[in-house]
Amino acid sequence: MTRTTSAQQLQPIEVDEDILNDPHEHALRKEREIPLSKMQQKFVQMYVYQDLTNTECAHRAGYSHPTEVATQLLRHPKFAHVQAKIRQLQEGEQKKYEITFERVARDLQEIRDRAVEEGKYSAAVQAELGRAKLAGLMVEKKEIKHGRIDQMDRDEVEARLMKLIESNNLAPELAHQLAPEEIIEGEIDPGSEEISPDETP
Repeated sequence: MTRTTSAQQLQPIEVDEDILNDPHEHALRKEREIPLSKMQQKFVQMYVYQDLTNTECAHRAGYSHPTEVATQLLRHPKFAHVQAKIRQLQEGEQKKYEITFERVARDLQEIRDRAVEEGKYSAAVQAELGRAKLAGLMVEKKEIKHGRIDQMDRDEVEARLMKLIESNNLAPELAHQLAPEEIIEGEIDPGSEEISPDETP
């Protein structure tokens, strides 16, 4: 019985000149493109070109369980060909309208520069604010008050009460006696009588 040593097993590999000279011929072939079914095509068209939810796209494409199918088509590796087609069409749409961060930022800078040249500083400021918002340097924060009493301070509540008393002609003698600036917390007006809980006015 003859044994081979590890030195005998390892032999130098010859370099294939053909692979080095023509790598395209020996490259791994891509998987063949899987064609989309008619329902998949309809789903892709709806998804890219319509303003619909994923489920609605699947429903209109004719799928009987649209929520599950939409999730599968958009996420499952088995449907990578559907996802690739969606990406391809979306990139085409983006190029068609050329809406990119760089282009919008460049356009706003050009608007700002022209406005400064023409002396229209308000427009220049607005364009620069637009660039800052685009870059995420500024965030517009709005506070909406719905007029709830718990959102008002004491002066606002008193002014609103006085306005309601006057506009609805409620307790006219009280409206003339009390003015919001005369009311001090904890004090009683000496001209007014204190009414006990048992008495009715």
